[in-house]
Amino acid sequence: MSTNMHLSKTVLLVDDLDILRKIVRDFLKPLGMEVLETSNAPDAIHAARSHPGTIDLLLTDIDMPRMSGWESAKQIGALRPGIRILYMSGGISLQEWKDYKEKPVGTYFIQKPFRLEELKALLMTILSE
Repeated sequence: MSTNMHLSKTVLLVDDLDILRKIVRDFLKPLGMEVLETSNAPDAIHAARSHPGTIDLLLTDIDMPRMSGWESAKQIGALRPGIRILYMSGGISLQEWKDYKEKPVGTYFIQKPFRLEELKALLMTILSE
C-alpha cells in the first residue's frame, strides 16, 4: 500500500476525548479527507442532518455520555443511507466485536488504543469498497 495514498472523502468523527479527536483529525486531513468533528452523539446527528455535502464515513466512539455511538449511528444511518460506519472502543475487544450477534451488518470496528497506520489501512479497505 502506498504511504502517500490520498483520499478525497468526508469523515464525521465523533469522540468525547478531545485529544483523540485532534490526533485523528490531524492524521486524516493530510490524507485529503474533510473532517467534520463533534464531541458527542447529538451534535453528530445535527452535523449529519445539516452538512450539505456527502458524508462517506462515520467514525464514532461507542461509549459516550448523553447517547451511545450505537444509537447515533442508527439515526445517522437513517439520515445518510449508505454511509459507512467504523466504530471504535476501548471498552470491548476485537474478539468481543466479532462475537457480538447484534452488531449492525456492514459496519467495522477498531479497538482503542490503535496505531494510526492501523486506522489508515482499515480506512483504505472501507472507503475502497
